[in-house]
Amino acid sequence: MLNLTTIPKKILLPPKRFKVVQINKENPLLEKELLLMVKENLIRKGYIYDEEKPDFLVAIYFYVGRYQYYVPPRTIYLRGKVGEKEETYTGYVGSSNVYISKKSEEYGYIPYTFGGYWVTTYYRNIQIYIVDHKELIQSGEIKTVWEGEVESFGETSDIRVVAPYLLKELLDEFPTRSGKPNLRKVKIEDK
Repeated sequence: MLNLTTIPKKILLPPKRFKVVQINKENPLLEKELLLMVKENLIRKGYIYDEEKPDFLVAIYFYVGRYQYYVPPRTIYLRGKVGEKEETYTGYVGSSNVYISKKSEEYGYIPYTFGGYWVTTYYRNIQIYIVDHKELIQSGEIKTVWEGEVESFGETSDIRVVAPYLLKELLDEFPTRSGKPNLRKVKIEDK
């Protein structure tokens, strides 16, 4: 499941020029890989990468957090054979004793218990900030013209595995909304 939030403040239709900027001090190599994916997505959309005279700057923030929860033991009851019973009938036919034995199966509910276990999943979050470069130069203020955020849960903590899917979905909403719902399922190969 994928959840998207976008805040377009200014429409930046192609062919605008852009530049990616690094802001992450903790993991600059991973940030560089993610920014490369963003750059490729924007170029595919018709934007021009320009280090010298960009119209807008692109920065990225990302986070991965581990989430664990315990699934307690559970017992289910299924109907099944619980045994056999034998019934004996006695009687007389004329002057002779007669014994009749009848076997039958007994049915009831049988408990099946499954042990508890821990489940580990990972929360992945990517945020993109697009800043007006000219406004930054003129006023010195960082004025975002577009913000987008995408999040997902899954089995891998390596954000590089899911980032291509998350960034594609997020940048499909840039510069204007695609019309797709914010909360949507996306097939992500994260194993």
